[in-house]
Amino acid sequence: MHHNDVSRPIRRRTLLTGATATAALAATAACGDGDGPAGTADDPIEISFEWWGDEARADITKQAVDLFMEQNEGIKVTANFADYPAYWESLTGRMASRDLPDVFQMDYPRLRQFGGTGMLLPLDGVVDTSDFREGVLDTAKLDGQLIAVPVGTNVFGLIYRPDWFEEHGIAVPEAGYSWDDYAELIRTLTAALGDGRWGGSDWTGSYLLAELWLRQQGDSFYSDDAASLNFTKEQLVQWWTIAAPLQADGSVPSPEEAAAENAPGVAAGTIATEMRWDTAVNGYWSTVTEGGGSLGIIAPPSADPANLALHLRPAMQYVVGADTEQPEAAAKLIEFLLGDPEAAKILGTNRGIPATRTALDNVELDEASQAVIDYEATVEGHLAGAPVVPPAAAGAVEAKFTEIYQQVQYATMTPEDAADLFFTEAETLFASEQ
Repeated sequence: MHHNDVSRPIRRRTLLTGATATAALAATAACGDGDGPAGTADDPIEISFEWWGDEARADITKQAVDLFMEQNEGIKVTANFADYPAYWESLTGRMASRDLPDVFQMDYPRLRQFGGTGMLLPLDGVVDTSDFREGVLDTAKLDGQLIAVPVGTNVFGLIYRPDWFEEHGIAVPEAGYSWDDYAELIRTLTAALGDGRWGGSDWTGSYLLAELWLRQQGDSFYSDDAASLNFTKEQLVQWWTIAAPLQADGSVPSPEEAAAENAPGVAAGTIATEMRWDTAVNGYWSTVTEGGGSLGIIAPPSADPANLALHLRPAMQYVVGADTEQPEAAAKLIEFLLGDPEAAKILGTNRGIPATRTALDNVELDEASQAVIDYEATVEGHLAGAPVVPPAAAGAVEAKFTEIYQQVQYATMTPEDAADLFFTEAETLFASEQ
């Protein structure tokens, strides 16, 4: 991996050298309100673009950026990437000095952290959004302002092994099945599959699934202003006890088995069902199919058959740093990456199901992505509005949620005590954000 050269903060001014940098920046500033000439091939405008991801994502992204520069000779894009932890360490470190890239990749749970503190440029009238698929921009607004654009989308689903169901004559549930039905399904599958394989894992440590369950009942995880929790301790105790019978009879892996190195999972060939964002199928596909297995996606369980409470979530977003000196060039790059037919062919579904109609029409879909698109078509009528943009403390709240539930799993805490502790910890985390 490119650890060394990407994890340290990349300051925009170091991309040009010494005195020429100062002169160039002074010259750009001298253009004043942007009525100066656009860049030329000899004297291009420079913008920086950063994202997180692996080498495979970097290769295709650089190909698309090169194509953009071929077609826009007056714009030079300096591209950089890092793995997820190093990327966010660098960006959060640079927030203080407002030294952010012109265009960068945003993770939805961090949108408020950056957007709520004025670090992001409002994009209404800056980026052309006319080609976006219906509903995808809902998660890109904060306090009524568009501050991000989705690159790709995904929807929650239950990823499963149709071949295992078939082999054991177990029916695949129809959309609208309950959480109790799901528990029963896991029990049936585990009994049929035999040693070292399970029907599913304990899903109640996931805050995203707790949020889904609450939304299905007309409630929500966070208040409308994202400043507090919006459910009761009683509800949390209920949620944290749903899977207890499955733990007790071994229908799901024990915490020790789940923590083992070859952790159970659908891709590992040890678990029959798993709730994830649907595009996780892309990562599992080759492993499962090369082993002769098959994969499918269906709707997750619901607390109310009439309300699956699913929503389109941005797999990731592009944003523009508020202090950019080149908003037009930044917008042009984003529009190209998301809406150019050739770029769509290069980028594929690496960042989720494309957010624009043009990209979706031009992307070459492999079997895994086709399965995701087919699934999304089946739940289209069940999509609800997105929940409120998560609070800045969301990452810490989520980590606490999982960590405290582990105490319940290991039986070192009762669900009641764990719920009390979670509410106390969450309050502290919200207070520290004020």
